[in-house]
Amino acid sequence: MITTEYPYGKDFPIVRIETPLCRAEVSLYGAHLINWTPAGQMPVIFMSPKAVFSKGKALRGGVPLCWPWFGKHPEDAAQPSHGVARISTWQLAASEELEDGCVRLMLALPPEHEMLPSGAVMMEIGSELTISLITLDVPRTMPFSAAMHTYFAVSDYEQVAITGLEESDFTEYADDAVPHCEDPLIPAGHIDRIYCPVQENQEIAIHDPGWSRSIRICRAGSGSCVVWNPGAELAAGMGDLGAEAARGFLAVESAVVPAENIMLRCGETHELTTNIRVVPID
Repeated sequence: MITTEYPYGKDFPIVRIETPLCRAEVSLYGAHLINWTPAGQMPVIFMSPKAVFSKGKALRGGVPLCWPWFGKHPEDAAQPSHGVARISTWQLAASEELEDGCVRLMLALPPEHEMLPSGAVMMEIGSELTISLITLDVPRTMPFSAAMHTYFAVSDYEQVAITGLEESDFTEYADDAVPHCEDPLIPAGHIDRIYCPVQENQEIAIHDPGWSRSIRICRAGSGSCVVWNPGAELAAGMGDLGAEAARGFLAVESAVVPAENIMLRCGETHELTTNIRVVPID
């Protein structure tokens, strides 16, 4: 069943999905997945209980889309950090229930002005999750970067391990980062890393013994990966998060970062795709 509801007001439509395979919610504000819970599982996507639905503000948790730039705008510092996708209201262009029980959504964002491309998001939601962020109608040669800033729900942030990034170099941006076990990566405290390059066919996994599961992440159209958690001290000062909430997630982002030096030419397209599945730990 696919329904549209307005629990946060008329400006924030929420598409709700209830099928034998999963429960999910997608906010059209931001084209933002805010819940995905496969049948028989704990939630896979974390949403902050203090998230604020307010125009011009990004939602805390879920899968914010950084598009069509990651970080600061490459040419205009007055533009919003991480682009316009996560603070814009998208159109639900199509929705359908497929024969295999999955639900497919297509969301669209026309260009806000003549210097921006059009955007589309395709989601296939079932026992697995696939999200594709598609850049269309590029109006001019432009530097391009993007990310799916996915907040993964975990039983205890400091008890999980990440595999699949051991062969990739990283830059640590957290000034107060603590030493970490690196093989596998066992994060703790504030961590803010960009791994680059990361091969597209390299599976990244979050192993969560507390919930006896691994979250497996596969990427396409992505040459980098971001790993982030603010840690309790920084999270305590974030009004839409809080110290305790920080223990409940780890952000692992499929990304195209500015260091990849991607240029899109007039008329070109780009597709960034993430596939997520959950498997039990024996």
